[in-house]
Amino acid sequence: MRNPISFVPQRTLTALVHRAADINVPVARAAVARLRTQHPGDTPGQVLDALSRRYLGVVTGIGAAAGGTAAVPGVGTVASIAVTGAEVAAFVEATAVYTLAAAEVHGVQLEDVEQRRALVFAVLLGESGAVLMEKTAARSDAAWGQLLPRGVPRVAVEQANKVMNRWLLRRFGARQGAAALGRLAPFGIGAAIGGAANVALGRGVVAQVRRAFGNPPEQFGRPAELTAGPAR
Repeated sequence: MRNPISFVPQRTLTALVHRAADINVPVARAAVARLRTQHPGDTPGQVLDALSRRYLGVVTGIGAAAGGTAAVPGVGTVASIAVTGAEVAAFVEATAVYTLAAAEVHGVQLEDVEQRRALVFAVLLGESGAVLMEKTAARSDAAWGQLLPRGVPRVAVEQANKVMNRWLLRRFGARQGAAALGRLAPFGIGAAIGGAANVALGRGVVAQVRRAFGNPPEQFGRPAELTAGPAR
């Protein structure tokens, strides 16, 4: 059986990341503002925890909905393949919003689109993306996401993005593609597989966001301070 991820070619995946990083800053800022309005006494750490919980809930629902199309015998498998592209798009979009919202909580302003793309690429790729960006930042005294707007040359960020673009389908696509194959199980079993697979991917994203930015500030309104990334 053909791997469903092959229905999402690399150029499409790249375009999804670019679009998600390019247009979702207002959405991310609104998400943070909404949580702060609903819970005005919460610290940045508490807001970030709430964002993480909501993000995991969203990506779990995305995976379960895609897998749930397998519930109708004779239709589910075809439908599951058809919706895989939409699922990947939704996962990338949710990840971009969450990642950019985390930057907002940390007080990290990423006005340059290449910086935002690097952030989204890296958290999707996981360990390999983080290692590349840590090398690109060329400093070990702070988490790499905090350093992006603080003097990392744009040409270096652009080069890192080109490398991560090449890695995207081979690494992220392979993991998401394996999950998509599991969701083709009939009689609704795919819904459970899809939800669980996306939880695993989502938890990886949450861990990479924490690695990118380190510990959140103690309170809002302070300039972002450089802090070392969490111990790994």
